[in-house]
Amino acid sequence: MLNKPDGLAPIRSFLLKFGVVVFLLFIYRLVLFFFNFNLFHGVTAMDFLIGTWFDIITLSLFLFPVVILYFLPTPQNWQNWQNRINSVLFVFISSTVLAFNTWDIAYYSYTFKRISYDYLIFMLNTKETNSLAGVFLLEFWWLFLLFGGSVFVLIWSERKIKSASLSIKSWKSWILFPLIIFLFVIVGRGGFQLKPIGILDATIYTTVEKSPIVLNSAFTMIKTIEFRGVEPKHYFSEAEERKYFNPIRVSSPQNILDDSTNVVFLLLESFGSAYVGPGNPDSYTPFLDSILNQSVYFPNGYANGRTSMDALPTILSSIPAWMDEPFILSSYSSNQFSGLPQILNKKGYETAFFHGATNGSMRFDSYCAATGIDHYFGRKEYNNEKHFDGNWGIWDHNMLNWSIDKMNEFKKPFFSMIFTLSSHHPFSIPSEFQSKVKMGPEPICGTLSYVDFALKAFFDKAKKQSWYKNTLFVICADHTGPTNRPEKATLDLRYRIPIAFFDPSGKLKPQKPTCSIQQIDIYPTILDLLNIQSKYYAIGSSYFSKQPKVIAAFAQQNLISFGTPGKPEVWNESKVYSKQNPKYNEIQHLKAAYQRYCRDLLTNKMRP
Repeated sequence: MLNKPDGLAPIRSFLLKFGVVVFLLFIYRLVLFFFNFNLFHGVTAMDFLIGTWFDIITLSLFLFPVVILYFLPTPQNWQNWQNRINSVLFVFISSTVLAFNTWDIAYYSYTFKRISYDYLIFMLNTKETNSLAGVFLLEFWWLFLLFGGSVFVLIWSERKIKSASLSIKSWKSWILFPLIIFLFVIVGRGGFQLKPIGILDATIYTTVEKSPIVLNSAFTMIKTIEFRGVEPKHYFSEAEERKYFNPIRVSSPQNILDDSTNVVFLLLESFGSAYVGPGNPDSYTPFLDSILNQSVYFPNGYANGRTSMDALPTILSSIPAWMDEPFILSSYSSNQFSGLPQILNKKGYETAFFHGATNGSMRFDSYCAATGIDHYFGRKEYNNEKHFDGNWGIWDHNMLNWSIDKMNEFKKPFFSMIFTLSSHHPFSIPSEFQSKVKMGPEPICGTLSYVDFALKAFFDKAKKQSWYKNTLFVICADHTGPTNRPEKATLDLRYRIPIAFFDPSGKLKPQKPTCSIQQIDIYPTILDLLNIQSKYYAIGSSYFSKQPKVIAAFAQQNLISFGTPGKPEVWNESKVYSKQNPKYNEIQHLKAAYQRYCRDLLTNKMRP
């Protein structure tokens, strides 16, 4: 039916139809909640309210083509056809959104996460799905009634709510049209923040356990459709796989440090070993090198990824970046995973993360919330724009100094991770340091020198604090920095970073182990040094563990093994190793770890 063109009539009619779909998605969320009641604890009305906001975002994305066609001003003799096309599109797209959510009502209890594109394809192409299809249909027959009833409501409401169109002759129409499009673009991206809202952002508003209630399946589908994800691997039987690799681990307290030792983790932006480290003639960090000489320092440390977004899951949850998409951006970020902060929280630690960038940058705040960190301190919390570098965030010397003041307010013991940012493109240096820093052949060199000055000031101030002597300082880079020098761009140096554990009390004696170690080994090693007895999930293993270690990074569908320091071994599925090959056992362990990693991502089994 067609109304006489009227400025607000199309908006009223569209919002009514839109509201019907929002209401249906609310019903689906209720059904999911009650059908999986035992899997959700502490769900509140606020979780449902936030979920409705995610539903509105989802519909703004899916129905955007309908919005354009619906509010496009047209001649009156075209409007009947315009409304008929809109009706078909609206019902079809809305039904698709509901179909994804119907699937998850049944399948959530198996995956503990909302569906993703890669997992849907995985399920549709696995033999187990075909064999269980009949059982699924019999067990969840009522879902087909729910979906059919929902489609009926959509069609009924589409017929009852009279359509209206904007007239091509009205000047008001040409003002309303772009305003409405702009509004839906903003809502579809979730607001005016730096990046469109993603899956992991649900953990800003709720816990990782409750995030499936906040999310909806159509949202997770559209956010993962371009990411093809990992595929299941079948190199070994599961029994044979366990002979080589098992990520379920038990800590081994070393009783070197006192119980309840604080931890300050310095995660240094782009501090690759090419320009950092004692004994390196090209080092631009003399102060840091002096600290490394007083530490358990691993000259053969390796990053498991190439981006800052890879670093946090790798270090805090021992989940390596062995896929094309960073874990933080992938559909697997909604998996149920644990990590170091969650274990420390249970042991009475207060946990915090400091990063001077604009809040929301690289979704670090979302990940910190998901992994159980109590406090996030970013540019917003720092709240002094005079110290903004004009590009990324707060200058490192300001942020490091301020972080000590905040740590003085924490109860003991505490865990703080401080992520620097100044040694990042465009490699700016504060004016008061420009005459002090050591410049080098590449732009990054001067900023490494600047951050070294900032670290010295940090330690000079930290030494005066009462908690300093009872604190384990962990030092690590997020990844290596950029370089145009071929001798600094070898495969080994692309991933080699400093990793160190510094104990000011002197109980942890300085040494330089020559073995390889990686970012995913840090969390297990910290547990052992803190004397915390715990069972946990980690792809990496403690330095103190006697089990064989898998030291590897991922690049362009290749796994790069760094088991032999300085001699990386590139492996992919086209390469076969004979038992006579000296690298045979190293690759067997790597394959088993990768097989387990892929399976656990796909099946959401990343907890002990």
